[in-house]
Amino acid sequence: MVNKIINFEILNESILSVTWSDNHSCYLILEDIRNACPCATCKAAHKGFKKKIKLQNNLSYQLVSVEEVGNYALKFKWEDGHETGIYSYESLLKLCNCEK
Repeated sequence: MVNKIINFEILNESILSVTWSDNHSCYLILEDIRNACPCATCKAAHKGFKKKIKLQNNLSYQLVSVEEVGNYALKFKWEDGHETGIYSYESLLKLCNCEK
């Protein structure tokens, strides 16, 4: 069974704090989240099918908002207007740098 996010909070301009249903807490780096965007445009660019997406300075990594999508994912809105990536809880947990 995949862990669920029970709480998340934007701590500062570069860190998102996440608490999981198994009480594990971790800090996710916003730059890592943005670079792992799962939207079709970003996935195609990472695989070389489209021009490389140029992330514009720090605007691309500045988070405007986070919202829950159902009971399985989070959607991020970035300062540069990008907001099409829906990150499953499983994909976010893979970005956790903890040993657990």
